[in-house]
Order: sequence, then C-alpha cells, then structure tokens
Amino acid sequence: MMNYIWAAMICLGIGFACFNGTLGSFTDGLMESCTQAVEFVIGLIGIMAVWSGLMNIAEKSGLIEKIAKRVNPFMHFLFPCEKDDQTIAVMLMSFVANIFGAGNSATVFSLKAMERLDEANSHSPYASDAMCMFTAVTMSMVQLVPVTVVKIRNDLGSVDSGSIIIPSILAGLISMAASILVCKLFERKSRHVNRP
Repeated sequence: MMNYIWAAMICLGIGFACFNGTLGSFTDGLMESCTQAVEFVIGLIGIMAVWSGLMNIAEKSGLIEKIAKRVNPFMHFLFPCEKDDQTIAVMLMSFVANIFGAGNSATVFSLKAMERLDEANSHSPYASDAMCMFTAVTMSMVQLVPVTVVKIRNDLGSVDSGSIIIPSILAGLISMAASILVCKLFERKSRHVNRP
C-alpha cells in the first residue's frame, strides 16, 4: 500500500511541477534531497555501529541477563501471561536498545520478539495482549540519550544539542505511562467481555 502512496505522491509532484512550469526547480530539489539523504545515512552509520556493538557485548557478557533478573517484576506486570524466558530476554534487549537511543538496533530485537510472540499466539490474525503491549511500549519507550536527535541537532549547528535530553526523557515517561495504562485498560475490558 505504501508503495502506491509514494508513487502517487511522486507522480502528483511531477505533474504539479510540469503544470506550473517549475520542473527544473523540482528536479534540483529532488537531487539535493537525495544527496542529503545519503549524507544523513552515512553520518549515522558510525554511531549506530557503536551502539549495535555495545548491545552485542552486553548480550554475550551476560549483562542483559542480569538486568532481566532485576526488572523481572516490571516485565511480569507488563506481560503476566508470558512464561518463555528467551522471549522476555529478546523483548528486554529491544527495550534496552530503545532506552539508550539505538532505535535501529532495537528494530532487530523487536522483530525477533514479535516473531516469538506470534508463534506463542499460534499465528492468529488477532494480536495477543502481549503483542499489543510490546508494540505500545516499544513505540513509546523513554530514551535516556536520544542519540539520533542529538546527532541531527549537532549536524545542523545547534549551540546546545544535548538540551533535548531532559525534555525527551519527560515526554517519553509520560507517553510510556499513558501507553501502558491504555493497554492495561483494554486487557481488563477484553477479559471481562470474554468471561463466561
């Protein structure tokens, strides 16, 4: 579906530029945007490689496992029906990567966790409570260090690129708490509806 949307937007943009006689400006803007996109991606490679490496070290050194034991009560509150330790460990790695601002690294762990949750849900067309909670928490996860945002602000010449850290932590805590609350309310409602 997204392919059709993007194709339609490009065609509309080209058609509008032809109609207004600004096709040259459209082409120049398109080429400049492509160049900026490549520079942006290359600029993020280094910092993402560092975070991915740190997450692999943490996993292989057993640090993730130790953290998992510490936060087990919180994970049990979020996922009371989840009993598989490996699934909980993968979800936790996703959360830790998100907390430290390595969103791209977290994507790998998130996909693995969702695959395991989908298997536990017997590949049902309907998402389980654990799948909904995991998605909500992952999307609203607080970031202690929003690496990508700080990097972008620094590249664009911000005087104090780190000033975004405290506001982003506060916003993340609020959004995460709201997401968890909404999921818990719907879990309770679905249990009440399904009760014989």
